[in-house]
Amino acid sequence: MNFVIVGTNFISDTLLKAANTLIDFNLYGVCSRATTSGEAFLAKHPKNTQAKIFTSIEQVCQDEHVDAVYIAAPNSLHQLYAVQCLAAGKHVLGEKPAAANSAELAAIIATAKKHQCLYMEAMMTTHLPNFALLQQAMLKIGTPRKFIGQYSQYSSRYDKYKNGERPNTFLPQFANGALVDLGIYPLYLLIALWGAPNSVHASGVLLDTGVDGAGDVLLNYHDKQAVISYSKISQGDNITEIQGELGRIRIEAVSQLKKVEFIANNGERELLSQPFDEHFMKYEVDHFMQMVTQKAPQSDINTHQLSVEVMHVLDTARAQLGVVYPNDKAFETN
Repeated sequence: MNFVIVGTNFISDTLLKAANTLIDFNLYGVCSRATTSGEAFLAKHPKNTQAKIFTSIEQVCQDEHVDAVYIAAPNSLHQLYAVQCLAAGKHVLGEKPAAANSAELAAIIATAKKHQCLYMEAMMTTHLPNFALLQQAMLKIGTPRKFIGQYSQYSSRYDKYKNGERPNTFLPQFANGALVDLGIYPLYLLIALWGAPNSVHASGVLLDTGVDGAGDVLLNYHDKQAVISYSKISQGDNITEIQGELGRIRIEAVSQLKKVEFIANNGERELLSQPFDEHFMKYEVDHFMQMVTQKAPQSDINTHQLSVEVMHVLDTARAQLGVVYPNDKAFETN
């Protein structure tokens, strides 16, 4: 399957290394605004040095040999690029968050349906083997009562920010912020397991650029409760717990599910997870290709509805935090 990777950042590097372990994956090209950055990206991947270099999304859409596109461009461009590619008959694996807001996501899904192409949000966590083991283990905790999800990672770019620079990761015009960058991981896991909440209450720390540097989102269900705690301006142990009446499940590194353990109320422990695979992004790519081959209208794991429910919480939390993107206003005028 001929893929084009749009964007040449670290996540594209990680995905390509993982995808290259799959027999049916072929990197047909890479899309970057500058030819030099495309060349530098391919130079790090000797297996893929013959791939084409595109300098615009229009070039990608016009190439009849492109089967699928992985979009890892800035969040603010996710909807624009996805809609263009889907309308051109290309299947799209779009990096999380799927779009800047719910209106943009709705446009992506509508375009995918209209042109009978597959769109899937590239949230890797739900495709990991340990996620299936986690789902099976939920019965062990009895009636679930509490979900505590944490992802606090001090950003390598925050020191630049404090020195007066303005990295993209802290700018609203790129639809960024700590919630959509880090908080989305435990949030996505939560909604994949428990569904949409009844209510959402968010609070956080806003930076002077207008995006959130840290925050907490409280989500209420009729018989249980969840809290998502996240930060790009402090570092945490990043332990997630799912607590029930019979015990709890403890997760290390919620985005990658590196270690999943059941701890009964009496203190007995049971390791649930398989050993961590360094090519952890290969599972989502493999699933995506399977869905394309099967001509599925959407993924049966990262469903459109799951993306919609996650995006609704992100929108609600951002509104309460006071984080506004130019995309929000721009889409309202279309």
